[in-house]
Amino acid sequence: MNTTEKEKFEALWADFLALVRGKLITTANKQNLSTPLANLILSDAASSWGSEYERNGKWLNQFKETEPEKAQLVCDVLLRDMAFADIEEKNDLPDFYNYAIPAVGACIGLAMSMYAGCGKLIQAISTIAPAALLYPAVKTFRNSMHTANQEKNIDSYMLQLEKYKNSIVSILS
Repeated sequence: MNTTEKEKFEALWADFLALVRGKLITTANKQNLSTPLANLILSDAASSWGSEYERNGKWLNQFKETEPEKAQLVCDVLLRDMAFADIEEKNDLPDFYNYAIPAVGACIGLAMSMYAGCGKLIQAISTIAPAALLYPAVKTFRNSMHTANQEKNIDSYMLQLEKYKNSIVSILS
Protein backbone atom coordinates (compact mmCIF):
# COMPACT_ATOMS: atom_id res chain seq x y z
CA MET A 1 0.00 0.00 0.00
CA ASN A 2 1.43 3.34 -0.85
CA THR A 3 1.64 6.01 1.80
CA THR A 4 -0.78 8.33 0.05
CA GLU A 5 -3.75 6.22 1.18
CA LYS A 6 -2.37 6.29 4.71
CA GLU A 7 -1.92 10.07 4.51
CA LYS A 8 -5.42 10.53 3.13
CA PHE A 9 -6.82 8.41 5.94
CA GLU A 10 -4.90 10.34 8.60
CA ALA A 11 -6.25 13.66 7.26
CA LEU A 12 -9.79 12.28 7.24
CA TRP A 13 -9.25 10.79 10.70
CA ALA A 14 -8.23 14.17 12.11
CA ASP A 15 -11.48 15.68 10.81
CA PHE A 16 -13.41 12.72 12.19
CA LEU A 17 -11.85 13.20 15.64
CA ALA A 18 -12.74 16.90 15.58
CA LEU A 19 -16.32 16.02 14.67
CA VAL A 20 -16.64 13.45 17.46
CA ARG A 21 -15.06 15.76 20.05
CA GLY A 22 -17.33 18.61 19.02
CA LYS A 23 -20.45 16.46 19.29
CA LEU A 24 -19.35 15.11 22.67
CA ILE A 25 -18.74 18.62 24.00
CA THR A 26 -22.06 19.90 22.66
CA THR A 27 -23.95 16.99 24.18
CA ALA A 28 -22.10 17.23 27.50
CA ASN A 29 -23.11 20.89 27.76
CA LYS A 30 -26.76 19.94 27.39
CA GLN A 31 -26.96 16.75 29.46
CA ASN A 32 -24.98 14.18 31.40
CA LEU A 33 -22.63 12.33 29.04
CA SER A 34 -22.81 8.59 29.64
CA THR A 35 -20.98 5.85 27.77
CA PRO A 36 -24.11 4.66 25.89
CA LEU A 37 -24.79 8.22 24.80
CA ALA A 38 -21.15 8.68 23.77
CA ASN A 39 -21.39 5.45 21.75
CA LEU A 40 -24.51 6.75 20.02
CA ILE A 41 -22.63 9.92 19.09
CA LEU A 42 -19.67 7.86 17.87
CA SER A 43 -21.83 5.57 15.73
CA ASP A 44 -23.57 8.59 14.23
CA ALA A 45 -20.22 10.17 13.34
CA ALA A 46 -18.81 6.82 12.13
CA SER A 47 -21.69 6.44 9.69
CA SER A 48 -19.89 8.97 7.50
CA TRP A 49 -17.37 6.25 6.66
CA GLY A 50 -20.17 4.15 5.15
CA SER A 51 -21.84 6.92 3.17
CA GLU A 52 -20.84 7.42 -0.42
CA TYR A 53 -21.94 11.05 -0.15
CA GLU A 54 -19.48 11.96 2.62
CA ARG A 55 -15.74 12.57 2.11
CA ASN A 56 -14.86 9.67 4.41
CA GLY A 57 -17.17 7.30 2.57
CA LYS A 58 -15.90 8.43 -0.84
CA TRP A 59 -12.33 7.70 0.23
CA LEU A 60 -13.32 4.26 1.54
CA ASN A 61 -15.22 3.43 -1.67
CA GLN A 62 -12.23 4.43 -3.80
CA PHE A 63 -10.00 2.34 -1.56
CA LYS A 64 -12.36 -0.64 -2.03
CA GLU A 65 -11.86 -0.40 -5.78
CA THR A 66 -8.06 -0.62 -5.51
CA GLU A 67 -7.68 -2.99 -2.53
CA PRO A 68 -10.96 -4.66 -1.61
CA GLU A 69 -9.57 -6.98 1.09
CA LYS A 70 -7.81 -4.26 3.06
CA ALA A 71 -10.73 -1.92 2.53
CA GLN A 72 -13.09 -4.50 4.03
CA LEU A 73 -10.87 -4.77 7.11
CA VAL A 74 -10.80 -0.99 7.46
CA CYS A 75 -14.56 -0.86 6.98
CA ASP A 76 -15.07 -3.49 9.70
CA VAL A 77 -12.98 -1.52 12.17
CA LEU A 78 -14.70 1.77 11.40
CA LEU A 79 -18.29 0.58 11.18
CA ARG A 80 -18.52 -2.49 13.41
CA ASP A 81 -15.70 -2.59 15.95
CA MET A 82 -15.33 1.04 16.94
CA ALA A 83 -17.02 1.72 20.30
CA PHE A 84 -16.21 3.40 23.56
CA ALA A 85 -15.52 1.29 26.62
CA ASP A 86 -16.90 2.37 29.98
CA ILE A 87 -14.83 4.96 31.77
CA GLU A 88 -14.68 5.81 35.42
CA GLU A 89 -16.72 8.96 35.70
CA LYS A 90 -15.98 11.30 38.57
CA ASN A 91 -19.07 12.47 40.39
CA ASP A 92 -19.78 16.11 41.00
CA LEU A 93 -20.60 17.48 44.41
CA PRO A 94 -24.33 17.04 45.12
CA ASP A 95 -26.64 20.05 44.78
CA PHE A 96 -27.32 20.28 48.48
CA TYR A 97 -23.71 21.48 48.99
CA ASN A 98 -24.87 24.79 47.47
CA TYR A 99 -26.98 25.25 50.60
CA ALA A 100 -25.25 23.13 53.24
CA ILE A 101 -21.89 24.91 53.16
CA PRO A 102 -23.39 28.42 53.38
CA ALA A 103 -25.67 27.21 56.19
CA VAL A 104 -22.68 25.87 58.10
CA GLY A 105 -20.89 29.20 57.53
CA ALA A 106 -23.94 31.05 58.83
CA CYS A 107 -24.05 28.85 61.94
CA ILE A 108 -20.36 29.42 62.60
CA GLY A 109 -20.80 33.18 62.15
CA LEU A 110 -23.74 33.22 64.54
CA ALA A 111 -21.90 31.10 67.12
CA MET A 112 -18.81 33.33 66.99
CA SER A 113 -20.85 36.51 67.38
CA MET A 114 -22.83 35.03 70.26
CA TYR A 115 -19.62 33.86 71.95
CA ALA A 116 -18.16 37.35 71.58
CA GLY A 117 -21.29 38.80 73.15
CA CYS A 118 -22.15 41.01 70.22
CA GLY A 119 -25.52 42.76 69.80
CA LYS A 120 -28.39 41.45 67.71
CA LEU A 121 -27.45 43.51 64.63
CA ILE A 122 -23.87 42.19 64.61
CA GLN A 123 -25.21 38.66 65.17
CA ALA A 124 -27.53 39.05 62.19
CA ILE A 125 -24.73 40.39 60.00
CA SER A 126 -22.38 37.63 61.21
CA THR A 127 -25.01 35.08 60.22
CA ILE A 128 -26.04 36.50 56.84
CA ALA A 129 -22.63 37.61 55.53
CA PRO A 130 -20.94 34.17 55.48
CA ALA A 131 -23.98 32.58 53.85
CA ALA A 132 -24.22 35.33 51.24
CA LEU A 133 -20.51 35.05 50.42
CA LEU A 134 -20.27 31.27 50.47
CA TYR A 135 -23.25 30.48 48.23
CA PRO A 136 -21.79 31.96 45.00
CA ALA A 137 -18.34 30.61 45.86
CA VAL A 138 -19.66 27.06 46.30
CA LYS A 139 -21.78 27.31 43.17
CA THR A 140 -18.81 28.54 41.13
CA PHE A 141 -16.61 25.78 42.53
CA ARG A 142 -19.21 23.11 41.70
CA ASN A 143 -19.60 24.46 38.14
CA SER A 144 -15.85 24.51 37.52
CA MET A 145 -15.56 21.00 38.98
CA HIS A 146 -18.36 19.80 36.68
CA THR A 147 -16.68 21.37 33.64
CA ALA A 148 -13.31 19.82 34.52
CA ASN A 149 -14.93 16.38 34.95
CA GLN A 150 -16.65 16.72 31.57
CA GLU A 151 -13.37 17.60 29.89
CA LYS A 152 -11.59 14.64 31.52
CA ASN A 153 -14.36 12.28 30.43
CA ILE A 154 -14.27 13.54 26.85
CA ASP A 155 -10.47 13.24 26.79
CA SER A 156 -10.80 9.65 28.05
CA TYR A 157 -13.22 8.83 25.25
CA MET A 158 -11.00 10.45 22.63
CA LEU A 159 -7.94 8.51 23.81
CA GLN A 160 -9.84 5.29 23.22
CA LEU A 161 -10.11 6.12 19.52
CA GLU A 162 -6.33 6.02 19.14
CA LYS A 163 -6.28 2.21 19.14
CA TYR A 164 -8.71 2.14 16.20
CA LYS A 165 -6.56 4.58 14.27
CA ASN A 166 -3.49 2.45 14.96
CA SER A 167 -5.32 -0.67 13.75
CA ILE A 168 -6.30 1.01 10.52
CA VAL A 169 -2.84 2.48 9.95
CA SER A 170 -1.35 -0.99 10.40
CA ILE A 171 -3.79 -2.35 7.82
CA LEU A 172 -2.86 0.42 5.39
CA SER A 173 0.88 -0.08 5.87
